[in-house]
Amino acid sequence: MGCGCVGPSKDKYSIENILGEKFSEPKDITSNFPLSEYVKKVFCLINKIRTNPADFITVIEAAEKFIKEINGRKIFDDNKIKVSLNEGKKMFQDCVDYLKTLQPMEELNFCDDIILECPTDEKNIKDIQFFKEKLLEKKEKFGIEAYFKDSIRIPEISVLLMLVDDSVKNPRKKRETLLNRNYKYIGISSSDINNNPEENKDKNNELNKNENPNNENDKENKENMNLENLIRNKLNKPFCAYFTFK
Repeated sequence: MGCGCVGPSKDKYSIENILGEKFSEPKDITSNFPLSEYVKKVFCLINKIRTNPADFITVIEAAEKFIKEINGRKIFDDNKIKVSLNEGKKMFQDCVDYLKTLQPMEELNFCDDIILECPTDEKNIKDIQFFKEKLLEKKEKFGIEAYFKDSIRIPEISVLLMLVDDSVKNPRKKRETLLNRNYKYIGISSSDINNNPEENKDKNNELNKNENPNNENDKENKENMNLENLIRNKLNKPFCAYFTFK
């Protein structure tokens, strides 16, 4: 994997710190689209998980200490971001068990053809219909087989919680997509291409509801988005990332 290793992060909790690596510019990612730090780091992390699934067992186990119960709700809370969970520790253990069964697989190749450009305005970032319209523009032409939207701007936590995938609707779908050995290509875009997520970590205090992959049910999507809008503590502009696979 073409990610540079320049020593662990000063952040006590991050995937890169647990692995003892800090990710620099990946050598095997080129694009005609702007590449944010989020996109580069998430691409790198996903491929590291694919090529060494068992190495991430300790990451998942270490993250369990940030699971809390507040007012009867399970929350992932590491002081930088708060994310609503469904089953909590049970699903984290489910992810550990799943990783134990996996054999290493090939890395995904970054593919411009299937990238869906994220909006940068607040209205469209929150609009699930905007995502669907972008998808329809490319899905058939370029053979997109799987897709989802995420709303956690910190790359390490975004990948961690996509991997655990403790959502109410269609749990494990993101995990199974990320670790599907049949997929060869990935497209990733993020909404804040002019912001460095590392600089914004201490400002983030968001309570997010994970969107579900491959979900065509309008009512379900609207319910998820409405809940997200109600519980989000907006200290920064809204964030979204689009993921596509084939």
